[in-house]
Amino acid sequence: MPHDIKEMAFVGQVPWHGLGTQLPQNTDYESIVEAAGFYMAEERPVFAPGMDEPIPDKKALFRQDTGGYLSTVSKGYEVIQFEDVARTLVEAAGGVRCIFHTAGTLGRHGERGWLLGELPEPMCVRGDKSIIKRYVLGYTGHDGTTAITLKNVATRVVCQNTIGVALGERDGAEWQILHTSSAKARLDEAGRAFRRLVQGYERFAALSDHLAMTRFSEHQLRNVIDVVMPLPQDETEHPRLMKGRNKVVELFHAGRGLEGSIRSTAWGALQAFSEYADHHRHTRVPKGKNVDTLRLESIWMGKAASLKRQALAAIADTARIRLAT
Repeated sequence: MPHDIKEMAFVGQVPWHGLGTQLPQNTDYESIVEAAGFYMAEERPVFAPGMDEPIPDKKALFRQDTGGYLSTVSKGYEVIQFEDVARTLVEAAGGVRCIFHTAGTLGRHGERGWLLGELPEPMCVRGDKSIIKRYVLGYTGHDGTTAITLKNVATRVVCQNTIGVALGERDGAEWQILHTSSAKARLDEAGRAFRRLVQGYERFAALSDHLAMTRFSEHQLRNVIDVVMPLPQDETEHPRLMKGRNKVVELFHAGRGLEGSIRSTAWGALQAFSEYADHHRHTRVPKGKNVDTLRLESIWMGKAASLKRQALAAIADTARIRLAT
């Protein structure tokens, strides 16, 4: 498939790229796993040419179903299956009736995989006509470099922005676990913490309303931009960075969906950063990679998500709004 997608399944509306297998709303977990292409990864010894004994500190990962090669990793690397991450996510959100949304694998052999669940009852921010759908994301890979990630994200439907929901400390909405010997135990711990976080969405709803009622000037916005997108103290011109900084100001005044009482508020400032990060920020595309796939991963887990977390913290600090701990 294009867009670096190996296999994908979804419920409801067809994704923007038109790819994947559509499943009914009441699809059971086993059907989701099968349609998403969640295979089992298995370990095999690695032999050097002319050697009868395997290399002691290396092992190779292969797909159990097709035998496709995935990666070569160190001996201490612990395999965490896609199903393990997906099941942890579903169980963590189970108390609030998490609804399956999308799932799939990425890469030539499906080296990376994700599952996205949607929580019921989307959030509505005071004065904002759009809604915020609440999602929980599980992501990992068998490529030797991708960590296990559990994260909660939100989509502002009017312009398909996603913002990392910060419910306190800067990285409180995300868990990243390396594939070490303690990975399974740490995944269980993260699942329990993630359950508490999902149940704490009400705190973010209250914070959003507070942001939407707090007036925010362009001068305050520029102060936040200096924190989140600082200009280096050198004699070099930085046209790309300057263009990005100016774009955030433009979106603050004329971003999609920013009208009425939410214009010129702290919420409007956060949405300006969110729209810039997800739709306008330059994405460096390595040769052979797809820009849309890289942008989607950045929105959920990469630089775009980090920029939005920093923006929320800086906006709250500038507006003297205390983030819950």
